[in-house]
Amino acid sequence: MTNPAYLPFTEAADFFAKKIKLPSSGWTDIWQEQHSHAFVIAGATSDDLVEDFYNAIAKAKESGGFAEFQKAFPEIVKKHGWSHNGTPGWRSKIIYDTNVDQAYNAGREQQMQAIKHLRPYGLYDHTSIEHPRLEHKAWDGLIIPLDDIWWDTHSPKNGWGCKCRKRSLSRVEAERRWKKAGKTGPDQAPPIEWEERVVGKNGSNPRTVRVPKGIDPGFAYSPGKAFLEPHTVPPLQGYDAVLKERGTPWPTNSKRPSMPSPTTVPSSVRLPAGTPPEIAVDDFLDVFGATVDQGVAFTDAAGSTLAITKALFEDGSGDFKWLSSPNKAARLESINLLAMTLIEPDEIWWGWVKDHHEKGRWRLKRRYLRAFQIEGTDEYGFAVFEWGSSGWSGATTFMGTQKSPEDRAAYFDKQRIGRLLFKK
Repeated sequence: MTNPAYLPFTEAADFFAKKIKLPSSGWTDIWQEQHSHAFVIAGATSDDLVEDFYNAIAKAKESGGFAEFQKAFPEIVKKHGWSHNGTPGWRSKIIYDTNVDQAYNAGREQQMQAIKHLRPYGLYDHTSIEHPRLEHKAWDGLIIPLDDIWWDTHSPKNGWGCKCRKRSLSRVEAERRWKKAGKTGPDQAPPIEWEERVVGKNGSNPRTVRVPKGIDPGFAYSPGKAFLEPHTVPPLQGYDAVLKERGTPWPTNSKRPSMPSPTTVPSSVRLPAGTPPEIAVDDFLDVFGATVDQGVAFTDAAGSTLAITKALFEDGSGDFKWLSSPNKAARLESINLLAMTLIEPDEIWWGWVKDHHEKGRWRLKRRYLRAFQIEGTDEYGFAVFEWGSSGWSGATTFMGTQKSPEDRAAYFDKQRIGRLLFKK
């Protein structure tokens, strides 16, 4: 059997690479299918800490496997002063195995779905020997059509430390097994017995959930199917709370939203050309209740907390970062539009991109987008406020009346990078 520690096929690698990396107070901040689209470490509450764990796993799975990650784990913990539950050996093993196994399972599921017209059956393979689970052992050898809904809740991994596998069979292979077992066709999927379990007792969102017996809470889903049918990753105040607020299920496709209606703003919202940076920055900070001497913590529409201080506008030497370029200095004129975009965005997109300055490192980018129309004119504009680990950048682009609605929509769509986290 192929060792999943090295993820030797592109589907598994893509599953891991395309995840959004999210700080979280607990593993249950997002729930089940959302884990197919988000990388979280329970209790890792900062972008930089999550980023270091992600990069350590990415490096280890390419060479060295768990032993390499286990070596890096205490270094990351010490660097960030992170307090974690359990011993370092146990915690590092849980983090590594869960992420790598689920990537392996998701990749295999994608392959099985792609060729299920040739291999239409799924085989449940119980491989745990040291600590077998009776329910999982009872499912060993079951041959059930891949389209049966039983697999939606029982596709491995089915719990912490679970090593079960799901394999596909052709009809010829299935018939051979049926004949050997004295059967004439596929097995009937076992009835699903549900039970209530409490999750997140020590986290930010404790709650009662329904779980099939034999499945650990949070594992009653198919990671590969969830990846093929993307779900929007919710904010971190908790999946149930967000669903209640929305009143509708999370979308199950990757269709991009339509062009948002622009917000009408007076022309005076743009500062006069040549406005001194100090005044422009004061205007921006004042919107958030901050000053040049006292910053504030701001929580955005998706529930993420950002520090709003004058340091946003300074480079490493303490100078205003935009003064080195006339084009960038002109952004100060639209600084209030950038503030409006951060406070009330039309959309927030998160994407993970490679850092051009640090080879091999990845950075989380948060893009806040908003469309504007200048009052009394046909002039449309777009503001993009991008937040990353190395700081932020903001830009506005205004289009004249010659641009068609289709052109404006196409331009706005180009600003959408990563996954949609919030839509007004």
